[in-house]
Amino acid sequence: MTTNQSIIWFTAHKCASVYASEILQKLAEDVGMIYLNYEGDLWEKGQSLGKLISGNDSETSNNMFKTTGHIYGPFRHYYPIPEMEKYKVILMLRDPRDVLTSLYFSLVYSHGIPESQKTQIKSQRENTRKKTIDDFVIEKSHPCKTIYNSYTKCLFCKNNVLFLSYEDMVTDFPAWLIELCKNLAIKPSEQLINELIDGAKFEVEENIYSHKRQVKPGDHRRKLQVNTIKQLNLEMQDVLKIYGWLKDERQEADELFQLYLERGIEKLDKFKLLFEQAKHKINSN
Repeated sequence: MTTNQSIIWFTAHKCASVYASEILQKLAEDVGMIYLNYEGDLWEKGQSLGKLISGNDSETSNNMFKTTGHIYGPFRHYYPIPEMEKYKVILMLRDPRDVLTSLYFSLVYSHGIPESQKTQIKSQRENTRKKTIDDFVIEKSHPCKTIYNSYTKCLFCKNNVLFLSYEDMVTDFPAWLIELCKNLAIKPSEQLINELIDGAKFEVEENIYSHKRQVKPGDHRRKLQVNTIKQLNLEMQDVLKIYGWLKDERQEADELFQLYLERGIEKLDKFKLLFEQAKHKINSN
């Protein structure tokens, strides 16, 4: 096993964590590191990693992590892992407005249901189906913001932390992959790098029943009401600015106004079509 400095990978739900974990697992195998997904393994069993790490058995939590030769993750919440400064850390996040939009479709249509979580997830699905997507994202905006704030406080801009965005991954995967490997000081084979780049396909037709429903950034603008987006912008403005998802408030306001006009025109065109169809039907009779 290699003596490379171990890597801990933090993210959030709906940030392509399943796909990215497959990449990291292949990288680990190629460079002789061990990949461990504690959170996912425990979730399948209906157990909580948070309780284990923050529990009274400090020896257990300390023995879970080794400072060399391992890649740990994904962790979809911040966990106070002992001696974090001794690890290389990845923080990969996505525009939280798109996260919330994607989470709605996942809970309603596509989220996997392991036997240990069957009752809980089915209940979540039924409750979510009763809500509009706009009501759902507003309701979930605060807990989502809390997760991002914890990352900002505990990880962002730390010397041993590499921040990567979901948006960079899906729009320029080769550059994203090169930056990942460079900052983690790992040297995978050229063959694996080429295989990963050739296999990165981010152009998909939207399918609400697929785990990979759609990947194009900015989906919140295609699915949410303009007033909902404005409310999310206000609620999460600090997070959006810190991570670069809201760079120019005036431009954002102008784009939302344009979106409001475009949707108004679409509704008017539909009304005109229905009116013409009704008039034609009356005249035919």
